[in-house]
Amino acid sequence: MEKMKVNEVEVDFVALKLFINNEWHNVEARQLNLLKLLIDNYGKAVSRNQIMDALWNDTIVSDNSVSQAITQLRKSLQDDKDTPRFIKTVPRVGYQLIAELTFVQTPPITAMLKPQKWRYSVIASVGGLLGIGLTLAIIEFIKPSVHIPRYRYESRLTSTPGPESFLRYSPQGRYLAFSQSNETRSQMDLAVFDAQTQSVHLIKSTGYSEEAPEWSPDGKWLIYYRHDPISCEIRIMSVANPVETWRLSPDFHLAYCQVGFSRQKMHWLTNTHLYVQRWQHNTPQLTKLTLSFSGLPKITASEDIAAIHPLLMDLDKKTKQLLFVEQSSQGYTLKNMSLTKLHPHIIEQREQEYWGLKWHESGQNFWLGNESLRLMSLNGESEIVHLPLGFIPDIDENPVTRQLAYAEGLVNVNLYTLTLSTLTSGQKLVAKQLSSSARTDILPTLSKNGRQIAFVSYQRRSLDGLKHGEVWLKNKDKKAANLLANLPENIRPQYLLWSPNGENLLLGDAQNNLYIINTYSRHLVPIIYDYKNIDKVNWSSNGKNITFSALSGRKQQVWQYNLPLSRTELLSEKEDLLPLNDSAVSLAELSKNKVIPLLSLAQLKFLNPSYSNFSQLVERFLTHYLAEQLPVENLHPSLMLYRPYIFDLGIYYIVKQGHQLKLYLYQFEQQKNVYITDIGNHEQYINLLLNISASADGKQLVFSKVEGFETDILLQSPVSKE
Repeated sequence: MEKMKVNEVEVDFVALKLFINNEWHNVEARQLNLLKLLIDNYGKAVSRNQIMDALWNDTIVSDNSVSQAITQLRKSLQDDKDTPRFIKTVPRVGYQLIAELTFVQTPPITAMLKPQKWRYSVIASVGGLLGIGLTLAIIEFIKPSVHIPRYRYESRLTSTPGPESFLRYSPQGRYLAFSQSNETRSQMDLAVFDAQTQSVHLIKSTGYSEEAPEWSPDGKWLIYYRHDPISCEIRIMSVANPVETWRLSPDFHLAYCQVGFSRQKMHWLTNTHLYVQRWQHNTPQLTKLTLSFSGLPKITASEDIAAIHPLLMDLDKKTKQLLFVEQSSQGYTLKNMSLTKLHPHIIEQREQEYWGLKWHESGQNFWLGNESLRLMSLNGESEIVHLPLGFIPDIDENPVTRQLAYAEGLVNVNLYTLTLSTLTSGQKLVAKQLSSSARTDILPTLSKNGRQIAFVSYQRRSLDGLKHGEVWLKNKDKKAANLLANLPENIRPQYLLWSPNGENLLLGDAQNNLYIINTYSRHLVPIIYDYKNIDKVNWSSNGKNITFSALSGRKQQVWQYNLPLSRTELLSEKEDLLPLNDSAVSLAELSKNKVIPLLSLAQLKFLNPSYSNFSQLVERFLTHYLAEQLPVENLHPSLMLYRPYIFDLGIYYIVKQGHQLKLYLYQFEQQKNVYITDIGNHEQYINLLLNISASADGKQLVFSKVEGFETDILLQSPVSKE
């Protein structure tokens, strides 16, 4: 069996394609294996255990993997879970194929027999399964791989405390510009490595942070960001003289930029055109700036490139090909696009963030960093060139010699606790480290009485290569923490919610699944999965029920999960309109247009991190009621960095000003903003959920903090072919 028609969809098991709406679509082999399993059991419900045994017979996976596989197959078949035409969910049993099957004969057989609809026989299914398995094995064996150039380690370029970043070679390849921490690690200075003299020159150390240097196409100018807690601008300086004099070169203001947001490399394409990432309405925007050098350098025009929102990008100056990464609710998408045609092409999608992006061969392949140094082609194939001890956040390639410069290093993410005597400013507070620096610990969550702290711990090798996840519990009266549960690798926790009695933890993951961990039995149990857009998860006051909302078509449903009975029941169903401050806003409108409603105080108190747009809802509330008291320009990027916490008496939140982290409390009853204390510095943005949590009285706090961020610049040189 090579082809089948499932309803109107033609399935080619050999080519791994689906023919839908007069167009062939590629599909993963695992999806077709799942479809075959459902076909083989036509007329019967296939249990989740059967699916796990068939698709992952040599791998231990969680029940959630089955839900994801079914969801992906339904998406490929364009099937609706609520009104299924292909796959039906059989409650408490599994899944059943309900589509009509038609056997599609191969060309030689078609000449003798007419295609006819039939019920798939056991003999044909076994033969087809063997044929597909053999074909898939052959395809995997002959799959082309990326051609990897040979590189050898050359040397380490820097060895100074703190991070080095924004690596950028000059057009002639002699200089490598970069940013590095100053002696007090309170700002970033601008430095240049001269390959001819093998020396590093500090060219800007002004008391501001200077970041993201970029060379003009002729190598005579250097442009960079300069910012502090209250201002940000793009500046330009002449580098036409000898490198020893650059620190004395005057610099000029070109443009202002939004305060508080992370910076990305700029790309000087031609003498008069510069491409930058500009933050607009709290969203990254690709912008083309037009430069003039008549008199002092200045910007004469600015043009936003429509619908391109790059978190990370690299531009090939010869072919005008752009590599860029955009973020969505599903994760991150890596794309490429010609600046002349503006038609993006998706290379791959994943949940993890991208770091270190650099073209190698124009229009063919590029370097990627993070958990490894690898070369990737535009069709998604990749090969690892180097495995670091930690992670690789930045890469650049010498345009003349093809020498690779990359930052490589380590980072610690630790937990700290604070104890307040009163909810006022002016206290002498000392944060105490709670967790080990040997691990990466995130999502600390305090029980209401402040006596128990739960957190997620990882053995972390790279910025997003989170491995061996665990949930730990620390009791206030005990020195050592205890392991509560091991996490399967497909679970990426987003939040932890304590039950009111402190006996259970609710874990929500990136796939909108919910799990329960009992502090006595210490077992991770999946309770809610295969629902669409789970939102507004809350414990009942007695800790025996969990309510949540989900979408079914155009309707918003409210469900309740009963812990003692392990049963879910539908409480209500209505159109997806949310009554917010006397106005109705649809969920679709909220998502599509990023409409952030203004909540009342009563509505705000129900919020927790399971609510969609949680941080944005808090930001809207704080900005509206405290515009005169807040550092508003830093609020949004700060809430992107640190998730706030709402408790009975107020809102704890952290504001990043420059590199410094400041803890604030907005008090509900007094309606005022209180500065609590500084909690340290934050030198580099990384893709981790940082948050703060508090007890019901607000006097016990726990928070996560990135520290010990250390990178050095290393060089690798290509090995000539003999």
